[in-house]
Amino acid sequence: MRPFIWSFLWALVILGLCLIPGQRLPEWDWFALFDLDKLVHGIMFFVLAVLLAQALRTQGKVARYIVWACVLSVGYGLATEVLQGLEALGRRTDLNDMIANAIGAISAGGFANWREQTRRPIVPFAFLR
Repeated sequence: MRPFIWSFLWALVILGLCLIPGQRLPEWDWFALFDLDKLVHGIMFFVLAVLLAQALRTQGKVARYIVWACVLSVGYGLATEVLQGLEALGRRTDLNDMIANAIGAISAGGFANWREQTRRPIVPFAFLR
């Protein structure tokens, strides 16, 4: 369980951010202008997939645990978007957010594979391993 602590904590952060009720979200005109929302979604799920890949690293062949990290991250991204569609939250499910989540997670798979090929730890920060 210890290898999964950082990925679990990050998943909780994502869940907390994604389930903030709509009326509590700040209104930023500049944020909409640059459409940073999709970038933030991609980064959140990139980090989750990298942390999961590091945690799953001892679970067999390189391709297997990287694929599982991506699948779990994409699935979690889809689930959080579906949860956002709950009427009580005053938010909506957004297909573009789902796509950004998936792109972030799949990009992390490429990053993790590159780190493995160069014989480096997947997570560049020692305290997160």
